[in-house]
Amino acid sequence: MNQATTLKLAGTTALITAAFAAPAHAAGSVTLYGLVDVGYQYQKFKGQDSTSGLTSGGQAASRWGLRGSEDLGNGLQANFTLENGFDITRGTASQNGRLFGRLAWAGLSGGWGELRLGRQTLAATDYTGAFSPFGTSFQLASGGQSINSNTTPRADSTVKYVSPTMSGLQATLSYSFNANLAQNSDGGGVAPSSRSDRVFSAAAHYKAAKWQLIGYYQGASLGRETSSGGSHADVSPREYGIGGSVELGVFTLHGGFAQHKDAYINGVASGNTGQTALFKGGKVNGYTLGVAVPVGTGTLLASFQLSDPNDSVVRSGQQAENQKVYSVGYTYPFSKRTNAYAYVSYLDGAWFDNAGTGVAADDWNATHFAVGLRHLF
Repeated sequence: MNQATTLKLAGTTALITAAFAAPAHAAGSVTLYGLVDVGYQYQKFKGQDSTSGLTSGGQAASRWGLRGSEDLGNGLQANFTLENGFDITRGTASQNGRLFGRLAWAGLSGGWGELRLGRQTLAATDYTGAFSPFGTSFQLASGGQSINSNTTPRADSTVKYVSPTMSGLQATLSYSFNANLAQNSDGGGVAPSSRSDRVFSAAAHYKAAKWQLIGYYQGASLGRETSSGGSHADVSPREYGIGGSVELGVFTLHGGFAQHKDAYINGVASGNTGQTALFKGGKVNGYTLGVAVPVGTGTLLASFQLSDPNDSVVRSGQQAENQKVYSVGYTYPFSKRTNAYAYVSYLDGAWFDNAGTGVAADDWNATHFAVGLRHLF
């Protein structure tokens, strides 16, 4: 091949590259990202046979997503996120089979903050992972056993505003017109009606060099009539809390308090953690305290959680007692994107029979152990 031919081919390649690059630039940027988490788990609930085997999401739920943005000029930007959750051991979709059950929103951002419209997490959930060294992950070890907003609840038809950070302070507000369209509508996605479950959530986050503080409130107006599971059509579940973390030398301490009204948090029900039941007049105080400390190349995690209900939380004729969760774990990074983990949690106390097993109230316990591998891409 002579020099002229080489130059001609190089020029043609450059033109083709430019032709494809131009519309890509006009369309903005799109990023494919995700997380795969697979491992082994062992579970033993009192009064039931133990179970063990491969599990998906021992540390964090497996997922993949698309994240995109476009510069609209004058400081304005269009954004979207579509995120699918899946079970890597079976190859099936999570969130009741939704295509983008974890996140599906679009919006605008600028110097004034960001506005997001669609299915997304509630405002409080974006911050309360700081209440526990296990964050919103690690299943039974998650801080969601005592702080419900820490269980990453999501809502359909949600409007969320995220303020810019000013002197370390940021605020977020969210409102769902219909928290679960698939269940609350006759047509599976119609406009909100009087039966809609509407959810409001607000949170403020202050972050300094070595500490952070979060305060939040959220409440729901339930439109659906239900009598199952101790629920009542006239309950108004609501929750407020405060907590955060602080670095003390090599230690990072985490802690939080929350009070839930017209509700109670079940620690575990046939493997599902952090579930909430509704009880008229029910009130529960939730506490979490934990620590993260470097050990070798990895990090040691430990936490204690307590849920303290009032006398109105009764099921199957039994008064709910205190529920305690003790957890310890360790994460080891192979690289910035891949880590191994192992943890064990022990739950002692109140639990309600959501699975028809005949087990209820305070004479109950559960043990959960998991070891696995998490990879980010």
